[in-house]
Amino acid sequence: MMIRGMMIGAALTLAACATGPGGARPFEDAAVQKLYNLPTPQYYATLKIANQVAQNCAHYSYDSAVDLLVNEKRNEVGRGSLSALGLRNQIDLETDVSQRSFNAKHGVDLSTGEDLCPAADAETLENSAMAAVLVPAG
Repeated sequence: MMIRGMMIGAALTLAACATGPGGARPFEDAAVQKLYNLPTPQYYATLKIANQVAQNCAHYSYDSAVDLLVNEKRNEVGRGSLSALGLRNQIDLETDVSQRSFNAKHGVDLSTGEDLCPAADAETLENSAMAAVLVPAG
């Protein structure tokens, strides 16, 4: 179980496109702070959805540098990847609920691979927690 959680965290990190050593947003940014303050299940659900959005929108990339920075800060206070190991069921449930909520909110279906750029634009305009790891391309 512990290995599975670590593998999932590593897979999310490796699947992400790096934006550079510092990331696009500083830790003090409002969206980054929203991401940092999410409960652990919501945090991991948000990262998974953001990764899906970035993979299905050529206008955005996933900011793995911000992801790693926030995870390090969360680990310092006991709410990072290490704490997630015992919360796998809650994270899976929250991810399912969050994906359905995202689909309804934006009128999309994350599972189809459709263009998610309008949803990414909306999240960015809202400056949501998800926007912390979505970087507009070029």
